[in-house]
Amino acid sequence: MKRYQIVLFLFGVIAALAVLCAVFPAEGLWGLRFPQLSEILSATENQTGPSPEELIEQRRQAVLSAQRDQYHAFFQEDPARFYLPEGDLRFFDPLFDALEHAEQKPLRIVHYGDSQIEEDRITGTIREKLQERFGGNGPGLMPARRRSTPRIGGNSTAELDRFFNYGDASHRAGIRQYGPFADFVRLDTVTTLSYYPVRSRDKGQHSFERATLLAGNLKSRLSVSSKGQTQTAEPGGSLEFIRFELPDSSARVSLTLAGYADLYGVLLDSKTGVRMDNVPMRGCSGTIFTTMDSGQLREFYQRENVRLILLQYGGNSVPYLNTDKGISTYLASIRKQIRHLQGLAPEAKIVFVGPSDMATAVSGKRQTYPRLPGIVDSLRVSANACGAAYWDIYGVMGGENSMIRWVQAKPALAGSDYVHFTLAGSQRVGEMFCDAFFLYYDYYRWRKQHEE
Repeated sequence: MKRYQIVLFLFGVIAALAVLCAVFPAEGLWGLRFPQLSEILSATENQTGPSPEELIEQRRQAVLSAQRDQYHAFFQEDPARFYLPEGDLRFFDPLFDALEHAEQKPLRIVHYGDSQIEEDRITGTIREKLQERFGGNGPGLMPARRRSTPRIGGNSTAELDRFFNYGDASHRAGIRQYGPFADFVRLDTVTTLSYYPVRSRDKGQHSFERATLLAGNLKSRLSVSSKGQTQTAEPGGSLEFIRFELPDSSARVSLTLAGYADLYGVLLDSKTGVRMDNVPMRGCSGTIFTTMDSGQLREFYQRENVRLILLQYGGNSVPYLNTDKGISTYLASIRKQIRHLQGLAPEAKIVFVGPSDMATAVSGKRQTYPRLPGIVDSLRVSANACGAAYWDIYGVMGGENSMIRWVQAKPALAGSDYVHFTLAGSQRVGEMFCDAFFLYYDYYRWRKQHEE
């Protein structure tokens, strides 16, 4: 047969079958059944639906959406969430990226606060968990004077005059150069600074691989010796970094100093990973940063790669903020401090950690300070308006009158002053901070895997 005859034959067969489909009874005939034309056409139409690959992708997206919804439920509803500027869930992304590369480029976190963080409370727990996850060790900043935390002790063989830029005005030095921690001792003799572990079980917290003395206002050559090595610094610099690399992972170090200088502290750190400083300021309301030397702060933040600044203030002000004008003035000052620090450390994220619940006697009954809830809300709004995040300890604790329950807990999580946490309570707060922070980090990792 010729080609056109074959084509005509095929079309003839198809036409005959179509006629048969159209006229053959739907219920069949003589025990035979032939498919109806409508069935054939509908089967053809069904082939236009999703392919198996498309269906699989649809199911995958449904699962991802459910996972995302679980994250978002926490971010939108849980009291332990971070309140982010404009609700931007990518706020921490640059910090998370830096943390993931901390073993190649170490970073520093500075935790400024009032007496609530003294003795490395809250900070120590956060530092430990961050170093476990992203590497690093060491307790960070230790003052150049006698001091003890539950983990690290410090001592000086000479009694040196101390000056600080907060609290009692009688401790001012008449200068702006208080160093990056607003606190220094003045060296005018020979002294030996020693640091040693208080307890052995916190190996990651008390072991370190280098010691860095921070000093300024040198009036003469400063000589620093440790383990047979001697380094010197000449007058003229705004902020001196005198660093000693230590063998392996040390738990003790001594520095012998001679000269005339202001000593801002000693950093006990690892060579890589996360470093975190605890900077408690008893009686401080967090409004001092604009009174400090900007050059020293900027140099420290840049040289130490500071990528997160925690500001934990407000508790010292709550008892005295009894008028709308007083609250407004305080909030304006806090906004000024945040913007000032953002200008000095543009790569650092700032998180304002709000005050805890605090109880006082009202009409003979112990209860939350009446204006505290409103102050907490106002601090959150102020921090977010400046582009800083906010973490709400008041809400995390349970809100109004929660401090009473924390005091009555067994073991007690807060002291009998109904203001300060015990060591157990501060550990709980640090753990809740990290639990929330790591959830945002997990969401960051989830987005990198599924959305990019």
